[in-house]
Amino acid sequence: MVIDRLETAPIRPAPIKRVFNAPASPAMLARLFTGETPARFSVEPKIDGVRVIITADTNLKTVRFQTRNGNELLSLSHLSDEILHLVSGVPGITLLDAEATSGLGFFDGVGALRSKASAADACLWVFDLPAHEGTQEQRRNALCQIFAGYSSDYICLIPSYTEISPMKAYSIFRAQGHEGAMVKDLNSKYAKGKRSSAWLKIKDKDTADCVIIEIIEGRGKCAKMAGHIVVSYNGHKVRVGTGMTDELRKELLIHRNAMIGKVAEVSMHMMTPSGSMRHPSLIGIRGDK
Repeated sequence: MVIDRLETAPIRPAPIKRVFNAPASPAMLARLFTGETPARFSVEPKIDGVRVIITADTNLKTVRFQTRNGNELLSLSHLSDEILHLVSGVPGITLLDAEATSGLGFFDGVGALRSKASAADACLWVFDLPAHEGTQEQRRNALCQIFAGYSSDYICLIPSYTEISPMKAYSIFRAQGHEGAMVKDLNSKYAKGKRSSAWLKIKDKDTADCVIIEIIEGRGKCAKMAGHIVVSYNGHKVRVGTGMTDELRKELLIHRNAMIGKVAEVSMHMMTPSGSMRHPSLIGIRGDK
């Protein structure tokens, strides 16, 4: 996957003091973009992959790849030497926040990344330093310093731009095949384990990860397969009956007991006034959560 260079100015590296301390909580999460922007912001492509927190220890020569919930991603272990080479100039522990992609699409990629076998075509798109104590701008500058002189087909620094509007960036990134755009407050700190308005995501539709609490057998043409599933969202029980192939409907009903409690990714056009979902549709069952 190649991201074309935009005719705008990316954030340039600047000499700063690097501070790397292991965070005590999980990854920072984004809120939905509503049109308002921070006073100073950057925009980045939103990659459609699996979130990865990478812990590299240059003293012990060890690297761990984990999902944002702490699950090990053994399929990325073959990239350990490249990660150690990338952070070789930083003593001790470095944490990298990244998005991993593999295969031709998100759900194919999830399967490959969740496997114990190496995902040979996996690519890591690095975008932050969770343990760095500086602002978004300072963390970005530190990443530029880490990536200075480094080149790899499998580990990339996500580009960041400051002289472009969020919606123009969104249009360009979508045309390049990305999921959308991220708008980031340059003055913000990394909010460990929180959904923060310092990061805003722009997508065609909003999506949410929802726990499956029931699977209901269908009628008529959906007999002997799932007619719809019921998920929990913002304290609401939401019926989701679209977005499923017949094969998936059959699998859901056959493995009903095992599927209840799993995480489903559900898209919606917007929230209802009560905070529920309007026009929910199943994207798929998350294998990484």
